[in-house]
Amino acid sequence: MNQTLEQNFTEVIDPVGLNEVKTAAHLTWSLTALIGIPANIFVLAAIVYFRDMRTISNIYIFNLAVADLLFLCAIPISLFGQTSQDGWVWGPVMCKMYISGNAVSQFASAVFIAILSFDRYLAVCRPIQSKSFRTTQAALVLSGAAWIMVILEMTPLFLFVKLINAGGRASCMLFVGNVTILESESELNDTVLDEITQNMLDSRRFFTSYTFALSYLIPLAAVWYFYFKIIRKMCQRKRQMQTKRTGTIKRTTKVTIMGLAIVISYTHCWLPFWIVQWSIEANLFQKSKYLLFCVTHFAFALQYINSAANPFLYVFLSDSFQKNIQKLLRTAKPDKTNILKNSCEPLDNSKLLTVTTNPLCSSASDSHYSS
Repeated sequence: MNQTLEQNFTEVIDPVGLNEVKTAAHLTWSLTALIGIPANIFVLAAIVYFRDMRTISNIYIFNLAVADLLFLCAIPISLFGQTSQDGWVWGPVMCKMYISGNAVSQFASAVFIAILSFDRYLAVCRPIQSKSFRTTQAALVLSGAAWIMVILEMTPLFLFVKLINAGGRASCMLFVGNVTILESESELNDTVLDEITQNMLDSRRFFTSYTFALSYLIPLAAVWYFYFKIIRKMCQRKRQMQTKRTGTIKRTTKVTIMGLAIVISYTHCWLPFWIVQWSIEANLFQKSKYLLFCVTHFAFALQYINSAANPFLYVFLSDSFQKNIQKLLRTAKPDKTNILKNSCEPLDNSKLLTVTTNPLCSSASDSHYSS
């Protein structure tokens, strides 16, 4: 879809202005990839490496980080596709993998945010009733079922992804129709062109509606319903929480706030994208292609920023993430103090006749003998 839009834009927009916007957008995308990919990897490593991080909520956060990582890893392919003069150059197999991978990450993000919100609802509003089935084993089973559902949701997109060569430019897009007619220049009369154009518009409208419903509208409707219940419950027991600030209540509140921050970030970062998509369907930008080009690239940038920002929300709003990420960083970084200490220890070798003294240890040695 990006490449099709860009091809139309270049016909009506000043190339200088187009290039400036494109360069700024591509720099933003690259920066989010450079920051977001290692940040999500650190989150995954912390949950796997530290046993105390394997909580129910963190199991869902682990899956959300996998979805974000998958989404960010597609940025280099998107950048290359937009800068290439020939359009899509990776072939039909990679075309299907690219669109399917994006769909999986998009659906998975929405699903696991919804599951995390439901888990928070159970922890806050139904703590006693849900105690028997809110277990790590149940969370793992639910996560597996969620991935199966995501793959099923992605299947229609996988089936109708096509690499179309038309007008000397290859495009990877969702298209329901006969591709051979589209690629045959000899048969492209006005009637066929009108039919193809209408087919492309219908295909786009269907898949926009499909992905909007399954990755935004339905999940977020459920999410905000759960958080409405959670916020109302927390307000009702506000006095109790002020007089009885137990460790369990504090932890539950912090995890709930972190989940709410994730939901707010996802809602606001994906909202511009869907506004742009439905504005295109309604032809609201027909008289201002330059504005459409700008807001489209801005909307895509916000999607990537959301996936890159999530790890920082985990760290800033969770004490356990802060503590264990710091441990992970110390584990990966050599301890200079231990290296220096080991270099100052005498060698246990009776055959060694010549003692070589480390000049950095002279003060330590002097203080030892002066005592």
